[in-house]
Amino acid sequence: MYLKDIVANYLPNIKLNHDFLIIGVTGNVASGKSTFASYLKKELQKTFLFDQIETISTDDFLYTNDYLIHHNLFNKKGWLESYDFNKITNFFNDLNQNEKAVLNGKYNQQIGDMNQTNYLIKKPTVLILEGTMVLTPLFEEYIDLSIFLEVDLETNYKWFKGRSLENLKYKKEYAHLSVDEASEVIETIWSDVNLKTFFNYIEPYKENATIKISVNEFHEIEKLAFQGN
Repeated sequence: MYLKDIVANYLPNIKLNHDFLIIGVTGNVASGKSTFASYLKKELQKTFLFDQIETISTDDFLYTNDYLIHHNLFNKKGWLESYDFNKITNFFNDLNQNEKAVLNGKYNQQIGDMNQTNYLIKKPTVLILEGTMVLTPLFEEYIDLSIFLEVDLETNYKWFKGRSLENLKYKKEYAHLSVDEASEVIETIWSDVNLKTFFNYIEPYKENATIKISVNEFHEIEKLAFQGN
């Protein structure tokens, strides 16, 4: 079954919150959300040939690192209080009421911080919002259909470590570390931040997802679970 067919099964029963469809893709850090959202966009584009499919991340609504440090929130990055609530509400209100909205900065995964570029987002046919906080009170009111990616935590950590080892070289505060030193930092971030984020802000909302998809170590879909089935 194609991803677009999975989504299409739900469309007739969905009462949209806006005049465009917002699909949320969520799961733990480094669980493949961005890759999944990108693939879903390509699949949907095959159906909506002449329509606009847009993808953004909940990370795009984080405060900058400078702001988080100044307000003693950097160790809580990724938690609810590290998100700019006004930016969230203004963006979605503008996109709903107008034909476009400005996204003031996007999150750069490599450098681990927001960039300062303004992005003009035209009202799409489908907006895919991917990120850890999709099902939390920050974003849940905007979501029409949600997909939760499940992956066992051991595999999830391997993916996170691999991505982080690649990205640390772009961060000046970590660039001098050896592989072993970087691995220790990554393990600490995983245990002290990411697992706490998962158990406090991600897993508790899993049952609210429209569709739960289990993914194996090869990023292949192994199991689908539909809410209420």
